[in-house]
Amino acid sequence: MGLLLNPWRLRVIGDADLVAGVAAVMVPPCTASDAGPAADWTIRVEYDDHDQMPGDVDALLADRPALVSPHGGPRLAVAGAGGGLLRLLGVYRPRSAAALLEVDRVRRLTRVAVPSTGPGLRWPDWLARLFFSSRMLDGGWRMLHASAVTVNGVAVLFVAGSRGGKSTLAHRACDELGARFMADDLVMVTGDGVVAGWPTRVGVPAELAAPAGGEEQQRVVAGMVRRRTLFTPGEHRAVVDWAPPARLGAVVHVVADPELTQDQPMRATRLKPAEAEAVLAGAAGVAGQRLYSTDLLGVVGGPQPGGSSWPAPGWGAVLAGVPAARLMVPHLRELPHAPVWESLAELLEVTA
Repeated sequence: MGLLLNPWRLRVIGDADLVAGVAAVMVPPCTASDAGPAADWTIRVEYDDHDQMPGDVDALLADRPALVSPHGGPRLAVAGAGGGLLRLLGVYRPRSAAALLEVDRVRRLTRVAVPSTGPGLRWPDWLARLFFSSRMLDGGWRMLHASAVTVNGVAVLFVAGSRGGKSTLAHRACDELGARFMADDLVMVTGDGVVAGWPTRVGVPAELAAPAGGEEQQRVVAGMVRRRTLFTPGEHRAVVDWAPPARLGAVVHVVADPELTQDQPMRATRLKPAEAEAVLAGAAGVAGQRLYSTDLLGVVGGPQPGGSSWPAPGWGAVLAGVPAARLMVPHLRELPHAPVWESLAELLEVTA
């Protein structure tokens, strides 16, 4: 199977169900293609059926430097090198079974042997995401902390702080406007305003009707109980219509404004260009995620970050002609049922 996200081509081969799992996560934003020998890189995916893993993985990882992703993400440690190969051990989540990765830069090939169960099954799609994201970041794409949907063929970004209502509005747009889902928490944007939703775990607030499946989660956040249904990217794509990359059509910035009263439960105002640029600049503050999306060890042959290849933000060019609004609500707990589309209709025709 080939994956294409212009101009990059990735070939994924190996055990059929693992290959299908990668496609389920990466299409879209990628399109399926026949990459063949023209692929920039190949990932071979297989199960660890031959006891390739060393016995005491924890001890081995403890004795050598490891690259640890933020927020309990994947952990990689070099297990050996020689004969043109780099061998790594990977633990996808703390205390989960390890995977074995082998990188052959001459053949432009990464082989990954994964455990038969558990979070380690996600290594193949993690490698595919890393292949594309490392090249996109090096090629001038920008990464934003935002949710996104497409309405009438264009992308609408919902920007807010952590737990600020982005996912709520994205899922409401799908249910109430017939929108197509793009991203729950992370998007990639070109300098001329093309948006690609990026695969991450999806959380549907308990106040909204979640699709079948997923895992129930309950956490206390800032003194309040937060309930969500969590989906892996593959699980969510199986039950919700996802959209391919699209041109940016609107930006909605969500904020809580305790000064609003019951007589004025919600307010929306158009953002000036400088204000909209500041909103996107703030949403670009995802240094940990950008590190997670950069191929520092060359696991999939990605370019090494040099800093100078990342252009200045230039959000004015991205936002040229794009309407932007600030949606203010008295309290975020009201967002799942508030008349948001009525408030935004005059400002953002794309949501009408």
